[in-house]
Amino acid sequence: MSLSSTTQGFLKEVESSTGLRVVVEEDPRLQAPLLAKVQVARRGIPFHRVAYHPSAQGMADYLVCYQCAFVIRLHNLPAAERFDLTDNPVAQEECLAWAKAHPVSASLPTDRQAGFAEFLRSSLMSMVRSVPVGLWVDLDLRSRFPELKMAQEQAIRRQIDIQAQILNPTVRQNIPAPALRANAALNAAFAKVWARELNEPGWSLPYLVDGSATAGDALLELQESLLPIPSNDRRLIQAWADHLGFGHWLRWTPYSP
Repeated sequence: MSLSSTTQGFLKEVESSTGLRVVVEEDPRLQAPLLAKVQVARRGIPFHRVAYHPSAQGMADYLVCYQCAFVIRLHNLPAAERFDLTDNPVAQEECLAWAKAHPVSASLPTDRQAGFAEFLRSSLMSMVRSVPVGLWVDLDLRSRFPELKMAQEQAIRRQIDIQAQILNPTVRQNIPAPALRANAALNAAFAKVWARELNEPGWSLPYLVDGSATAGDALLELQESLLPIPSNDRRLIQAWADHLGFGHWLRWTPYSP
């Protein structure tokens, strides 16, 4: 697929900022709901790689720009301020304790309990890493590149629908309460921003009904207290994780090129 002039210009911006080219390609191996991902050039890889699923071709320009924005944010930081985010062993331990205490998963075999705990851990870590900074990225793209709005809105609507699955009673009863609260708060914050931006008030209503809107609002207050600049990305992620009760999971290590 040929990318638009807007996207081509943004790729040049990445290359100018980082000194390395960007390779864009389709990847049918991406697993739903993931539509695209970026691999930053490091550890001997001489280029940045952005991959998107072939089914998302209609959104490819937006998805490529969105992923590339994270590369620019990283490289706009002084080297001493760049960090990798991982987690501590306590994250898996606590998620396993949640699984063992939850009625639905308490009777699972040991290996399935461990797998479920890993799913909870990786899901929450992925969300807290991507949602808060992703909101800053998305709103910036929306302001700078109006021509991406239609594709962006398509992707946002898809994400809202996927996140709303957490509101399904069957899904809710299968998730331990601490993980459910954190997940719903993250979704509520995301839904509120886009309900306001796209004039879709119905997106926030389910989170008002289930009581998670208050927690989502608190996350957005933390976000609004910070300027949306790359040097605040780490601070924002940590603040959200702290508020959600798993900030002690996060382990920040110096970034190694």
